[in-house]
Amino acid sequence: MPSIYGKRTKFMPQYTRSEEEDKWYKYCVRNNIRISPYGIQNDTDHWHIAISLGAYTKWEKPNLSPNKYCRNTIWPEYYKMCKYYYDKYRK
Repeated sequence: MPSIYGKRTKFMPQYTRSEEEDKWYKYCVRNNIRISPYGIQNDTDHWHIAISLGAYTKWEKPNLSPNKYCRNTIWPEYYKMCKYYYDKYRK
């Protein structure tokens, strides 16, 4: 049965994070630093990284990374962003 949405969607690539990356990710979650892959319309193999700081507000517009990341680089770059904010705000 064909999809009602037309083109099939591709899922995010698998990635196993290290203990260090897990520490950076958890720090960001606990401190209201929201970092996430952000899909590009009509491009299933590239993403930007969206970043929002502070308490969540409805309809907030995240800051987008200027670079596009492919399937092989999205998760390592995501965790580099987590590390950046971990190093910047942890004291």
